[in-house]
Order: sequence, then structure tokens, then C-alpha cells
Amino acid sequence: MAEIEEITVELVTGDQPGAGTDALVYLGIGGREFVLDNDGEDDFRRGEVNVFRLGRGSTVNHPSTNDPAVPRLTLDDLDRYPVYVRINAQVEEDDWLLENIWVTVHADGPDPRYGRRMLDGPGRGRSLWLGLRDGCVLHLGPVER
Repeated sequence: MAEIEEITVELVTGDQPGAGTDALVYLGIGGREFVLDNDGEDDFRRGEVNVFRLGRGSTVNHPSTNDPAVPRLTLDDLDRYPVYVRINAQVEEDDWLLENIWVTVHADGPDPRYGRRMLDGPGRGRSLWLGLRDGCVLHLGPVER
């Protein structure tokens, strides 16, 4: 039962008109939700890559309440609950074009990684709109490095 020390989320926002969002985005993992909002940055801008660290070496706002160590999550929790990303869209203008996402869990032992193969690679149909008109949740699965 290895304890999770840090979770790293790397995501790419698409490079199309209206792709960015000001809505809150959450990571669901281990039975909890974490707010992906880097301290002092304007996240989820069109065509940008954002990296968020939760736990040890945190980069997010409110690091104490977005910490997988409080209460402690373990690698066993990853098998019990779904892993997903969710946008908290309030109006249609909150839509967001997710081009790719990778979640890496850092613990004592192997570092599991999650993502969506459907988003890997270039070309049309390799990104996904999330929002009120499109659905707000994308479930992730284990991926190889």
C-alpha cells in the first residue's frame, strides 16, 4: 500500500478559436477531486501546455486542500475509483478544447500514468470539446510511457 506523495497533471489546450476557458477544471482520482489552478497563472489558454503539481512541490492555489497526502491517498485507491478530468462550465462560453492530458502519480514504487489514447497523435478527431453542449467529464485510463 504505497502512499501517494505527488500527482503531476500535464494537459494541452487546443489551438482553435474559442479553445481556452476560464472555467474551473478538476482532476478526479483516488475518490477525491482536486482543483487544477496554478498559483499566479492564467491556465487553459488557447494552444498552451499547463503542468500542475499536487502534493509535494505543489504549484496550485490552495495547496493544503489540494494535497493527495491529506487525507492520505494510496496506490490502492487508484483501483477503487475512476480517474477523470471535469470542467465546471457555467455558460456555453466556458467550453474548452482538450487536446491531450497525462496524469502521473508519484509514490514509492512504480509511477502509474493515466490518459486517453484517443487523444494521442496529430490530426482531426484527436481533441475533445468539453462544456455544457459537449459533456463535462472525460474518464482516463492507464497508459504506458
